[in-house]
Amino acid sequence: MMSRSARVACALAALALLVPTTGCRAEGTPEPSPNDPSSMTLVEQPKEYDGTDVTFIGEVVGEAMKRGDMAWLHINDDPYYLMNVEEGAQLGGYNSGMAVWLDAELTEKITYYGDYKHEGDVVEVAGVFNAACPEHGGDMDIHARSLEMVRVGHVVIDPVHPWKIAWAIGLSLVAAGVGALTRLSRDHPIDARR
Repeated sequence: MMSRSARVACALAALALLVPTTGCRAEGTPEPSPNDPSSMTLVEQPKEYDGTDVTFIGEVVGEAMKRGDMAWLHINDDPYYLMNVEEGAQLGGYNSGMAVWLDAELTEKITYYGDYKHEGDVVEVAGVFNAACPEHGGDMDIHARSLEMVRVGHVVIDPVHPWKIAWAIGLSLVAAGVGALTRLSRDHPIDARR
């Protein structure tokens, strides 16, 4: 059982972690989807767009999954399709995009696929939106006829900021202090009868 002083130290450490984040919020407005309809709209109102021609712009993420002469791509039109947070994108929303089925030859135009170390190419595809594609087990997708490059991606530079190092050192010291207090309270229990 932890001593009273150890419990107080833990409570103060938890409070100290909350103080710097009080009132934090992202400045500015996240980049909106360039698409009309956006992936969110297609997911929320699939029947309205089923079988219609759509143009869809976004960042290619993951990898091309080739299936013979055809391939799958995932194209994100979320708030981070133009840049990541380290490059100045404002926090907002979450990852969202569409699965795209297209001729595998078209994927040869792609240089970078978005992942932890890369900002993917931004492309524009044109094709037919399927709310429940009969060819692909009822999945939602776009069967693209064309793919055009909008912007080539790049390697992501993720520097270690000094404030992250300071937080890591500070939290390590707090953890070591709480551990020491806990060990001390076990080794030297306080007699409540005094």
